[in-house]
Amino acid sequence: MVALAVSVGVAPIFAQTQNQFSVMDPAGGQSYPVNYSITGGAVNDMSINTNETSLVVSIQSTGAGNLTMTLPRTLIDAKAGADDDLFFVLVDGADTDFNESKTNTDRTLTVSFPDGTQQIEVIGTQVVPEFAGLAFAILAISILMIIVFSTKTTIRFRQ
Repeated sequence: MVALAVSVGVAPIFAQTQNQFSVMDPAGGQSYPVNYSITGGAVNDMSINTNETSLVVSIQSTGAGNLTMTLPRTLIDAKAGADDDLFFVLVDGADTDFNESKTNTDRTLTVSFPDGTQQIEVIGTQVVPEFAGLAFAILAISILMIIVFSTKTTIRFRQ
């Protein structure tokens, strides 16, 4: 007769959701894909706050967990001159530590959050060009004003 002993351990299993969220540039309307995975919750929304140069992530937590996001440098970045600088990450308004890996095109952040968390904010030094459309409009108006002013000035000199 053979006896078989089986040991059963209990380990917490966290469901990990991998997804992609399209973040819209508020000025130009361009969409930027942000790949993410989350344990202990779900991502409700991601948006750019141009005043704070930040990416705001609204989540619904179901417990303590982690959010890993791959942020395109064309969407948000943290630079000091030509060198990479550190992001500033807030979990429900409180400064928190995070892990980061970098490539030439992306920066991947992993942020831990406690149960009950509603918002994670990643603050950088630059976000998508905030005034791209406005800058073009100002340039066009300036050129038009120069043409109008030049035309009126030329007519006055001829009289």
